[in-house]
Amino acid sequence: MHVNAIDDALGDLVDRDTAARLLGVVPRTLDRWHLQRRGPPRVRIGRKVRYRRRSLSDWVRDHER
Repeated sequence: MHVNAIDDALGDLVDRDTAARLLGVVPRTLDRWHLQRRGPPRVRIGRKVRYRRRSLSDWVRDHER
């Protein structure tokens, strides 16, 4: 993988608190959604959970009514 591609992929990641703030929910809601298999996709890097901004946007768009 090219170095710029790695930088782009990692630069798009946000932590759980930031993802929750962007979605307007508390971080525990993201945890609950994950357990229910209904929340936005997430990435685990070691013990850290991260969310791609693009995945959050796509998830919100997919849940519009």
